[in-house]
Amino acid sequence: MAPKNKKGKGNNAGNNNAKGKNGGPAARTKKQAEAEEFERVLADLSKVTEAVGRERAEQHRRDEQARRGRLERLQESKKGGIEEEFDMMLRRKYQKQHFQQLLQRLLTTQRLYLDAPNTDVNCEEITKNKHFGVAVGEMQGWRASMEDKHLVDVTFPDGAEDSEEGLFCVFDGHSGKECAERCSELFPRLARLYLARNKGSCSVINFESVFMEADMLLEQQLTDQSGCTAVSVHITPQRITCASVGDSRAVLCREGSAVALSEDHKPENTLERERIEAAGGTVSDNRVNGQLAMSRAMGDFSYKMQKNLDSREQLVIAVPDTISVERENGDAFVVLACDGIFDVLNNQELIDLICRKKAEGKTNKQICGEICHECLAPPAEGGGFATRSEGTDNMTIIIVDLN
Repeated sequence: MAPKNKKGKGNNAGNNNAKGKNGGPAARTKKQAEAEEFERVLADLSKVTEAVGRERAEQHRRDEQARRGRLERLQESKKGGIEEEFDMMLRRKYQKQHFQQLLQRLLTTQRLYLDAPNTDVNCEEITKNKHFGVAVGEMQGWRASMEDKHLVDVTFPDGAEDSEEGLFCVFDGHSGKECAERCSELFPRLARLYLARNKGSCSVINFESVFMEADMLLEQQLTDQSGCTAVSVHITPQRITCASVGDSRAVLCREGSAVALSEDHKPENTLERERIEAAGGTVSDNRVNGQLAMSRAMGDFSYKMQKNLDSREQLVIAVPDTISVERENGDAFVVLACDGIFDVLNNQELIDLICRKKAEGKTNKQICGEICHECLAPPAEGGGFATRSEGTDNMTIIIVDLN
Protein backbone atom coordinates (compact mmCIF):
# COMPACT_ATOMS: atom_id res chain seq x y z
CA MET A 1 0.00 0.00 0.00
CA ALA A 2 2.80 2.33 0.75
CA PRO A 3 4.27 2.35 -2.77
CA LYS A 4 0.84 3.01 -4.17
CA ASN A 5 0.44 6.07 -2.02
CA LYS A 6 3.80 7.46 -3.10
CA LYS A 7 2.90 6.98 -6.74
CA GLY A 8 -0.29 8.82 -6.27
CA LYS A 9 1.46 11.74 -4.68
CA GLY A 10 3.94 11.78 -7.49
CA ASN A 11 1.24 11.76 -10.14
CA ASN A 12 -0.59 14.60 -8.40
CA ALA A 13 2.56 16.67 -8.35
CA GLY A 14 3.13 15.95 -12.00
CA ASN A 15 -0.40 16.84 -12.88
CA ASN A 16 -0.11 20.17 -10.95
CA ASN A 17 3.10 21.06 -12.80
CA ALA A 18 1.49 20.29 -16.11
CA LYS A 19 -1.50 22.51 -15.36
CA GLY A 20 0.82 25.40 -14.36
CA LYS A 21 2.60 25.16 -17.69
CA ASN A 22 -0.54 24.78 -19.80
CA GLY A 23 -2.61 27.76 -18.32
CA GLY A 24 -3.85 26.26 -15.20
CA PRO A 25 -5.05 28.09 -12.11
CA ALA A 26 -1.63 29.66 -11.41
CA ALA A 27 -1.40 31.21 -14.85
CA ARG A 28 -4.91 32.51 -14.65
CA THR A 29 -4.20 34.11 -11.27
CA LYS A 30 -1.22 36.03 -12.68
CA LYS A 31 -3.17 37.29 -15.69
CA GLN A 32 -6.00 38.24 -13.49
CA ALA A 33 -3.64 40.23 -11.27
CA GLU A 34 -2.17 42.00 -14.28
CA ALA A 35 -5.63 42.76 -15.58
CA GLU A 36 -6.70 44.08 -12.24
CA GLU A 37 -3.55 46.20 -12.05
CA PHE A 38 -4.24 47.59 -15.52
CA GLU A 39 -7.82 48.33 -14.56
CA ARG A 40 -6.59 50.12 -11.48
CA VAL A 41 -4.18 52.19 -13.62
CA LEU A 42 -7.01 52.99 -16.00
CA ALA A 43 -9.22 53.91 -13.09
CA ASP A 44 -6.52 56.13 -11.61
CA LEU A 45 -5.90 57.71 -15.01
CA SER A 46 -9.59 58.27 -15.42
CA LYS A 47 -9.75 59.92 -12.01
CA VAL A 48 -6.79 62.14 -12.89
CA THR A 49 -8.39 63.05 -16.22
CA GLU A 50 -11.68 63.79 -14.53
CA ALA A 51 -9.89 65.91 -11.90
CA VAL A 52 -8.00 67.82 -14.59
CA GLY A 53 -11.23 68.33 -16.48
CA ARG A 54 -13.00 69.56 -13.38
CA GLU A 55 -10.08 71.87 -12.59
CA ARG A 56 -10.10 73.25 -16.12
CA ALA A 57 -13.83 73.76 -15.98
CA GLU A 58 -13.51 75.51 -12.63
CA GLN A 59 -10.70 77.70 -13.95
CA HIS A 60 -12.78 78.55 -17.01
CA ARG A 61 -15.66 79.43 -14.73
CA ARG A 62 -13.42 81.62 -12.61
CA ASP A 63 -11.91 83.28 -15.68
CA GLU A 64 -15.34 83.97 -17.11
CA GLN A 65 -16.50 85.34 -13.78
CA ALA A 66 -13.44 87.58 -13.57
CA ARG A 67 -13.94 88.76 -17.15
CA ARG A 68 -17.55 89.65 -16.44
CA GLY A 69 -16.46 91.43 -13.27
CA ARG A 70 -13.89 93.46 -15.16
CA LEU A 71 -16.45 94.32 -17.81
CA GLU A 72 -18.94 95.42 -15.18
CA ARG A 73 -16.30 97.49 -13.39
CA LEU A 74 -15.24 99.07 -16.67
CA GLN A 75 -18.82 99.99 -17.46
CA GLU A 76 -19.29 101.31 -13.94
CA SER A 77 -16.04 103.28 -14.16
CA LYS A 78 -17.13 104.87 -17.42
CA LYS A 79 -20.45 105.77 -15.92
CA GLY A 80 -18.80 106.83 -12.69
CA GLY A 81 -16.14 108.80 -14.61
CA ILE A 82 -18.77 110.95 -16.27
CA GLU A 83 -20.54 111.44 -12.98
CA GLU A 84 -17.24 112.16 -11.22
CA GLU A 85 -16.21 114.66 -13.89
CA PHE A 86 -19.55 116.42 -13.62
CA ASP A 87 -19.32 116.38 -9.83
CA MET A 88 -15.78 117.78 -9.98
CA MET A 89 -16.94 120.55 -12.30
CA LEU A 90 -19.67 121.49 -9.84
CA ARG A 91 -17.20 121.42 -6.95
CA ARG A 92 -14.77 123.67 -8.82
CA LYS A 93 -17.54 126.10 -9.69
CA TYR A 94 -18.66 126.18 -6.07
CA GLN A 95 -15.08 126.62 -4.82
CA LYS A 96 -14.51 129.49 -7.27
CA GLN A 97 -17.71 131.21 -6.17
CA HIS A 98 -16.85 130.60 -2.52
CA PHE A 99 -13.33 131.97 -3.01
CA GLN A 100 -14.66 135.08 -4.75
CA GLN A 101 -17.14 135.65 -1.93
CA LEU A 102 -14.44 135.26 0.73
CA LEU A 103 -12.05 137.50 -1.17
CA GLN A 104 -14.72 140.10 -1.69
CA ARG A 105 -15.64 140.11 2.01
CA LEU A 106 -11.99 140.33 3.03
CA LEU A 107 -11.08 143.14 0.68
CA THR A 108 -14.22 145.19 1.16
CA THR A 109 -13.85 144.80 4.94
CA GLN A 110 -10.38 146.32 4.67
CA ARG A 111 -11.80 148.83 2.17
CA LEU A 112 -9.02 148.23 -0.31
CA TYR A 113 -11.44 147.42 -3.11
CA LEU A 114 -14.88 148.48 -4.25
CA ASP A 115 -17.91 146.25 -4.73
CA ALA A 116 -17.96 147.41 -8.36
CA PRO A 117 -15.22 149.17 -10.34
CA ASN A 118 -15.08 152.89 -10.98
CA THR A 119 -14.68 152.83 -14.75
CA ASP A 120 -14.41 156.58 -15.30
CA VAL A 121 -11.27 157.31 -17.32
CA ASN A 122 -9.51 160.64 -16.98
CA CYS A 123 -7.66 161.31 -20.21
CA GLU A 124 -5.82 164.36 -21.43
CA GLU A 125 -3.73 165.22 -24.45
CA ILE A 126 -0.78 167.62 -24.24
CA THR A 127 -0.11 169.28 -27.59
CA LYS A 128 1.58 172.58 -26.71
CA ASN A 129 5.05 171.34 -27.74
CA LYS A 130 5.46 170.30 -31.37
CA HIS A 131 8.36 167.99 -30.46
CA PHE A 132 6.18 165.66 -28.36
CA GLY A 133 2.72 164.21 -28.85
CA VAL A 134 1.63 163.20 -25.35
CA ALA A 135 -1.51 161.63 -23.90
CA VAL A 136 -2.29 160.38 -20.40
CA GLY A 137 -5.03 158.04 -19.21
CA GLU A 138 -5.89 156.97 -15.68
CA MET A 139 -8.62 154.87 -14.09
CA GLN A 140 -9.38 154.14 -10.43
CA GLY A 141 -10.83 150.74 -11.31
CA TRP A 142 -11.58 148.33 -8.46
CA ARG A 143 -9.48 150.14 -5.87
CA ALA A 144 -11.21 152.04 -3.08
CA SER A 145 -9.16 155.14 -3.89
CA MET A 146 -6.88 156.49 -6.61
CA GLU A 147 -3.27 156.37 -5.40
CA ASP A 148 -1.45 156.89 -8.73
CA LYS A 149 0.12 160.20 -9.74
CA HIS A 150 1.93 161.22 -12.90
CA LEU A 151 4.08 164.04 -14.24
CA VAL A 152 4.27 165.42 -17.79
CA ASP A 153 6.63 168.34 -18.42
CA VAL A 154 7.17 169.13 -22.11
CA THR A 155 8.80 172.48 -21.25
CA PHE A 156 11.67 170.93 -19.28
CA PRO A 157 14.03 172.28 -18.10
CA ASP A 158 13.51 176.05 -18.54
CA GLY A 159 9.79 176.36 -19.30
CA ALA A 160 10.11 176.95 -23.05
CA GLU A 161 7.16 175.59 -25.05
CA ASP A 162 9.45 174.67 -27.94
CA SER A 163 11.87 172.75 -25.71
CA GLU A 164 13.35 169.63 -27.25
CA GLU A 165 13.55 167.97 -23.85
CA GLY A 166 10.79 166.42 -21.80
CA LEU A 167 10.39 164.82 -18.38
CA PHE A 168 7.73 162.14 -17.82
CA CYS A 169 7.00 160.17 -14.62
CA VAL A 170 4.54 157.68 -13.14
CA PHE A 171 4.22 157.15 -9.38
CA ASP A 172 2.14 154.17 -8.22
CA GLY A 173 1.23 154.67 -4.57
CA HIS A 174 0.41 152.07 -1.93
CA SER A 175 -0.76 152.26 1.70
CA GLY A 176 -1.95 155.75 0.90
CA LYS A 177 -1.50 158.40 -1.79
CA GLU A 178 0.63 160.96 0.06
CA CYS A 179 4.00 159.58 -1.04
CA ALA A 180 3.02 159.54 -4.73
CA GLU A 181 1.64 163.08 -4.49
CA ARG A 182 4.82 164.38 -2.85
CA CYS A 183 7.01 162.68 -5.46
CA SER A 184 5.10 164.31 -8.32
CA GLU A 185 5.96 167.67 -6.73
CA LEU A 186 9.58 166.92 -5.77
CA PHE A 187 10.86 165.21 -8.91
CA PRO A 188 10.65 168.09 -11.43
CA ARG A 189 12.28 170.51 -8.97
CA LEU A 190 15.08 168.10 -8.09
CA ALA A 191 15.60 167.12 -11.73
CA ARG A 192 16.19 170.78 -12.61
CA LEU A 193 18.44 171.14 -9.60
CA TYR A 194 20.67 168.21 -10.54
CA LEU A 195 20.61 169.20 -14.18
CA ALA A 196 21.95 172.62 -13.22
CA ARG A 197 24.76 170.98 -11.18
CA ASN A 198 25.99 169.21 -14.31
CA LYS A 199 26.53 172.21 -16.59
CA GLY A 200 29.19 170.40 -18.58
CA SER A 201 26.55 168.00 -19.87
CA CYS A 202 23.31 169.88 -19.34
CA SER A 203 21.17 167.28 -21.07
CA VAL A 204 21.94 164.67 -18.40
CA ILE A 205 20.09 164.36 -15.11
CA ASN A 206 21.80 162.79 -12.12
CA PHE A 207 18.80 160.57 -11.40
CA GLU A 208 20.39 158.74 -8.49
CA SER A 209 20.79 162.03 -6.63
CA VAL A 210 17.22 162.99 -7.53
CA PHE A 211 15.80 159.76 -6.11
CA MET A 212 17.94 159.67 -2.98
CA GLU A 213 17.35 163.30 -2.05
CA ALA A 214 13.64 162.97 -2.75
CA ASP A 215 13.51 160.04 -0.34
CA MET A 216 15.33 162.04 2.35
CA LEU A 217 12.79 164.84 1.99
CA LEU A 218 9.90 162.36 2.06
CA GLU A 219 11.11 161.02 5.39
CA GLN A 220 10.72 164.52 6.81
CA GLN A 221 7.42 165.34 5.12
CA LEU A 222 5.25 162.22 5.09
CA THR A 223 2.55 161.92 7.73
CA ASP A 224 1.68 158.30 6.96
CA GLN A 225 3.44 155.01 6.12
CA SER A 226 2.73 155.20 2.39
CA GLY A 227 5.18 154.44 -0.39
CA CYS A 228 5.24 154.45 -4.16
CA THR A 229 7.03 153.25 -7.25
CA ALA A 230 8.74 155.78 -9.48
CA VAL A 231 9.59 155.55 -13.17
CA SER A 232 11.05 158.70 -14.69
CA VAL A 233 12.00 159.25 -18.35
CA HIS A 234 14.10 162.15 -19.65
CA ILE A 235 13.97 162.60 -23.43
CA THR A 236 16.43 164.76 -25.35
CA PRO A 237 17.14 164.96 -29.09
CA GLN A 238 20.04 162.56 -28.61
CA ARG A 239 19.07 160.17 -25.81
CA ILE A 240 16.27 158.56 -23.85
CA THR A 241 17.14 157.95 -20.20
CA CYS A 242 14.98 156.11 -17.68
CA ALA A 243 15.45 155.71 -13.92
CA SER A 244 13.11 153.63 -11.78
CA VAL A 245 12.37 151.93 -8.48
CA GLY A 246 9.58 149.40 -8.02
CA ASP A 247 7.52 147.71 -10.72
CA SER A 248 6.20 150.56 -12.86
CA ARG A 249 7.78 150.46 -16.31
CA ALA A 250 8.87 152.42 -19.35
CA VAL A 251 9.10 150.82 -22.80
CA LEU A 252 10.40 152.22 -26.09
CA CYS A 253 8.81 151.23 -29.40
CA ARG A 254 11.67 150.83 -31.87
CA GLU A 255 10.55 149.71 -35.33
CA GLY A 256 7.64 147.86 -33.74
CA SER A 257 9.73 146.04 -31.14
CA ALA A 258 9.58 146.63 -27.39
CA VAL A 259 12.81 147.93 -25.86
CA ALA A 260 12.68 147.77 -22.06
CA LEU A 261 13.86 150.96 -20.38
CA SER A 262 13.34 149.59 -16.86
CA GLU A 263 13.40 146.36 -14.86
CA ASP A 264 11.01 145.40 -12.07
CA HIS A 265 12.49 145.38 -8.57
CA LYS A 266 11.05 142.23 -7.04
CA PRO A 267 12.11 140.69 -3.69
CA GLU A 268 12.56 137.26 -5.28
CA ASN A 269 15.31 138.54 -7.59
CA THR A 270 18.67 137.15 -6.46
CA LEU A 271 20.49 140.42 -5.75
CA GLU A 272 17.44 141.95 -4.09
CA ARG A 273 16.92 138.89 -1.90
CA GLU A 274 20.57 138.88 -0.83
CA ARG A 275 20.36 142.52 0.29
CA ILE A 276 17.07 141.94 2.13
CA GLU A 277 18.41 138.92 4.00
CA ALA A 278 21.68 140.71 4.80
CA ALA A 279 19.59 143.45 6.41
CA GLY A 280 17.88 140.86 8.62
CA GLY A 281 14.70 140.51 6.58
CA THR A 282 13.05 137.62 4.81
CA VAL A 283 11.37 136.99 1.49
CA SER A 284 8.16 134.97 1.70
CA ASP A 285 5.38 134.77 -0.88
CA ASN A 286 7.68 136.93 -3.05
CA ARG A 287 7.27 139.82 -0.60
CA VAL A 288 9.60 141.64 1.77
CA ASN A 289 8.87 140.14 5.19
CA GLY A 290 5.79 138.62 3.56
CA GLN A 291 4.21 142.07 3.04
CA LEU A 292 5.69 144.47 0.46
CA ALA A 293 5.65 143.24 -3.15
CA MET A 294 8.63 145.35 -4.30
CA SER A 295 12.19 145.59 -3.04
CA ARG A 296 12.81 149.23 -4.01
CA ALA A 297 10.44 152.13 -3.46
CA MET A 298 10.08 155.73 -2.46
CA GLY A 299 8.85 156.13 1.11
CA ASP A 300 7.94 152.89 2.93
CA PHE A 301 10.09 154.02 5.84
CA SER A 302 8.99 151.17 8.10
CA TYR A 303 11.35 149.06 5.94
CA LYS A 304 14.22 151.58 6.23
CA MET A 305 14.74 151.69 10.00
CA GLN A 306 18.07 149.86 10.43
CA LYS A 307 20.15 152.61 12.05
CA ASN A 308 23.38 150.66 11.62
CA LEU A 309 22.90 150.31 7.86
CA ASP A 310 23.41 152.74 5.01
CA SER A 311 20.39 153.87 2.98
CA ARG A 312 21.60 151.57 0.18
CA GLU A 313 21.60 148.52 2.47
CA GLN A 314 18.11 148.67 3.96
CA LEU A 315 15.35 146.10 3.43
CA VAL A 316 13.83 148.48 0.87
CA ILE A 317 15.92 151.13 -0.88
CA ALA A 318 15.29 154.12 -3.14
CA VAL A 319 18.40 153.62 -5.29
CA PRO A 320 17.21 153.62 -8.92
CA ASP A 321 18.41 151.54 -11.83
CA THR A 322 19.15 153.75 -14.83
CA ILE A 323 19.02 152.76 -18.51
CA SER A 324 20.01 155.17 -21.28
CA VAL A 325 19.81 154.58 -25.04
CA GLU A 326 20.70 156.71 -28.04
CA ARG A 327 17.76 157.72 -30.19
CA GLU A 328 17.40 156.11 -33.61
CA ASN A 329 15.29 156.86 -36.68
CA GLY A 330 13.03 153.88 -35.96
CA ASP A 331 12.05 155.13 -32.49
CA ALA A 332 8.29 155.79 -32.59
CA PHE A 333 7.09 156.36 -29.02
CA VAL A 334 7.74 155.73 -25.34
CA VAL A 335 5.06 154.37 -23.02
CA LEU A 336 5.12 154.61 -19.22
CA ALA A 337 2.61 152.71 -17.08
CA CYS A 338 2.05 151.24 -13.64
CA ASP A 339 1.63 147.55 -12.86
CA GLY A 340 -2.14 147.91 -13.22
CA ILE A 341 -1.40 147.80 -16.95
CA PHE A 342 1.62 145.50 -16.96
CA ASP A 343 -0.06 142.87 -14.77
CA VAL A 344 -2.30 142.25 -17.77
CA LEU A 345 -0.03 142.98 -20.75
CA ASN A 346 3.67 142.32 -21.15
CA ASN A 347 5.96 144.85 -22.85
CA GLN A 348 5.57 143.58 -26.40
CA GLU A 349 1.81 143.03 -26.06
CA LEU A 350 1.36 146.64 -24.98
CA ILE A 351 3.51 147.94 -27.85
CA ASP A 352 1.60 145.77 -30.35
CA LEU A 353 -1.75 146.96 -29.01
CA ILE A 354 -0.79 150.63 -29.26
CA CYS A 355 0.61 150.17 -32.78
CA ARG A 356 -2.55 148.38 -33.90
CA LYS A 357 -4.78 151.13 -32.53
CA LYS A 358 -2.60 153.80 -34.13
CA ALA A 359 -2.94 151.98 -37.47
CA GLU A 360 -6.72 152.20 -37.01
CA GLY A 361 -6.39 155.98 -36.90
CA LYS A 362 -7.04 156.43 -33.18
CA THR A 363 -5.47 159.25 -31.18
CA ASN A 364 -3.19 158.65 -28.22
CA LYS A 365 -5.93 159.98 -25.94
CA GLN A 366 -8.40 157.42 -27.28
CA ILE A 367 -5.80 154.68 -27.03
CA CYS A 368 -5.03 155.44 -23.38
CA GLY A 369 -8.71 155.24 -22.45
CA GLU A 370 -9.30 152.02 -24.38
CA ILE A 371 -6.27 150.30 -22.86
CA CYS A 372 -7.47 151.11 -19.34
CA HIS A 373 -10.86 149.58 -20.14
CA GLU A 374 -9.32 146.52 -21.78
CA CYS A 375 -6.99 145.87 -18.82
CA LEU A 376 -9.77 146.22 -16.23
CA ALA A 377 -10.81 142.89 -14.71
CA PRO A 378 -14.49 142.21 -15.51
CA PRO A 379 -16.95 141.57 -12.66
CA ALA A 380 -18.37 138.13 -11.99
CA GLU A 381 -21.60 137.06 -13.68
CA GLY A 382 -24.56 138.88 -12.26
CA GLY A 383 -22.30 141.50 -10.66
CA GLY A 384 -19.95 141.18 -7.76
CA PHE A 385 -16.21 141.05 -7.37
CA ALA A 386 -13.67 140.76 -10.19
CA THR A 387 -13.17 137.43 -11.94
CA ARG A 388 -9.37 137.69 -11.74
CA SER A 389 -6.76 139.47 -9.66
CA GLU A 390 -5.00 140.99 -12.69
CA GLY A 391 -6.63 144.26 -13.65
CA THR A 392 -7.94 145.18 -10.19
CA ASP A 393 -5.34 147.88 -9.47
CA ASN A 394 -5.30 151.60 -10.28
CA MET A 395 -4.18 152.22 -13.87
CA THR A 396 -2.08 155.00 -15.34
CA ILE A 397 -0.55 155.11 -18.83
CA ILE A 398 1.42 157.81 -20.66
CA ILE A 399 2.17 157.64 -24.40
CA VAL A 400 4.88 159.97 -25.71
CA ASP A 401 5.21 160.20 -29.50
CA LEU A 402 8.74 161.04 -30.60
CA ASN A 403 7.83 163.48 -33.38
